[in-house]
Amino acid sequence: MSLYHAIETLLVPLIVLACAVSVVARYAPRTRERVKAALAARLGGPAATGWRGRLARWLAPQSAAGCASGCDDGGCNTCGANTSTNTSTPTGQDKPAEQVVRFVRKR
Repeated sequence: MSLYHAIETLLVPLIVLACAVSVVARYAPRTRERVKAALAARLGGPAATGWRGRLARWLAPQSAAGCASGCDDGGCNTCGANTSTNTSTPTGQDKPAEQVVRFVRKR
């Protein structure tokens, strides 16, 4: 086995693993935050010192709000609900503004 094959054998799985973690983090934010919180707790939580404390603080869940938080209930299920200025209907119920999607054919 040459040096090239050894590096390739190590590098390709690391790239695939990094891509898989990126996809899971993007499409499963709640799961990502639960795993990060569990890792932070196993490292000793806020009481840890040294490098373990820094890593635990970095992994600790952040209080997030808005579209990137991964919540899908309580009115935060659309990004338009956070940015629109007038979301109330004439009946007085608070509903997010309807967003229109237009498909355009490329020429």
